[in-house]
Amino acid sequence: MYYLSPRLQAIAELVTVGESMADIGSDHAQLPIYLAGNGIVPRAVASELGDGPYERSLDAVRSRNLQGIIEVRQGDGLQTIGAGEVTTVVMAGLGGDSIAAILAHDWSKAGSYGKYIFQPMSRSSALRKTLADRGWPIIEEKLLLDNNRFVLIIVSQPGNNPYWLDSLAIEIGPEILKADNKLKKEYLFKYVGKYTKIYESLQNSPQQAKQLLANSYRDKLERLELILNARNARNTSQSSGH
Repeated sequence: MYYLSPRLQAIAELVTVGESMADIGSDHAQLPIYLAGNGIVPRAVASELGDGPYERSLDAVRSRNLQGIIEVRQGDGLQTIGAGEVTTVVMAGLGGDSIAAILAHDWSKAGSYGKYIFQPMSRSSALRKTLADRGWPIIEEKLLLDNNRFVLIIVSQPGNNPYWLDSLAIEIGPEILKADNKLKKEYLFKYVGKYTKIYESLQNSPQQAKQLLANSYRDKLERLELILNARNARNTSQSSGH
């Protein structure tokens, strides 16, 4: 059997079963090895840019005798796979801005794959803004804890209907703002703490620009508190049978 960390396990569960996949930035090829080794996908590409990670991925695939199913390729971003070659593309462990840059390198090619699973380690806002501007829908946003750290996964697919996300949805995520489970609420409370600190540091500034920024953070805080209070009130009502 092959095992994964909670982060990679959550990504693996979102990959389309029985279809080919590519893992861009596949250090040690753990995800393709798990998927191919457990018969979840018939074929996978593990792609790496640097010599060291490429060699490590190659060694890992060979040591498990999976080179007939997993191809390890070296190159930058989507340049290692042909247009439409795979159904699912995974980009995990990169910054959201780096993921957006990989997509923007060739939108026509990027649009040839069926589904994307993104796991931005930072700057998820840059990725959401790019997806919205391009018209790629956010199908799912999954939140989990791995090693006591929040991990965010965004599932999207190519589209061509640009849509608008407000600043809070861009920063936190439209699906996460639904606050429909305990973890999402904890994540929102983390932002309440973060925004409160920023607001308090700005509110007494004599500079007009900082005052305007303080007001924008106050508005975000008010919206988060409304979301959390409304959700808590609804849960209380449901549990009391009303």
